[in-house]
Amino acid sequence: MKNLWMVTALSLMGLFSCGGSEEGSDTGTSSSAAKTILSNTYWEKECSVYNKFSSDELKDAWNVKIALTIDSSLKATYRTEYFHPTDTECDLMMFDALDISTFDIRGEVTTDEGIKVNGLNENYTYNSDSRDLPPNYTLIYIASEKLYFGQKSAENHGETLETRHSSISLDNYFRQIIE
Repeated sequence: MKNLWMVTALSLMGLFSCGGSEEGSDTGTSSSAAKTILSNTYWEKECSVYNKFSSDELKDAWNVKIALTIDSSLKATYRTEYFHPTDTECDLMMFDALDISTFDIRGEVTTDEGIKVNGLNENYTYNSDSRDLPPNYTLIYIASEKLYFGQKSAENHGETLETRHSSISLDNYFRQIIE
């Protein structure tokens, strides 16, 4: 009886140590699994502060809402609605912009925060402002119905493979919209 109790306790300990919620998991997604999960999805980012240059240059800050559609070939279409900096509820849109890119999901990377994610090479093919956007070497992380991208730092600005973003913010994400 004593041995049966010990075996049961050890089995339960093993089960709990291997488990964990998807939300709190730090296990990355394989490239092919990430492609499958992202294919034919729609995501939205709620009203948030956006600054296209840096967080230090507040004169260029806007509030934005972003809708992201990803098709089966991993073509990503971003529709960004811009709102006046004082419009923190994003009620009255000032203008919008469209950016189209292709996602090339790469292998597993561990972020500065210790989270296992995938590398993402994003190449822009169109934007409504006729800007010449360079490739973006970033990170992508999917947790439940949340989609996270890498963020810039001083050393890792995402302009080359060697300077790929190395950090993500779990406070900055897109939420999946299931229709």
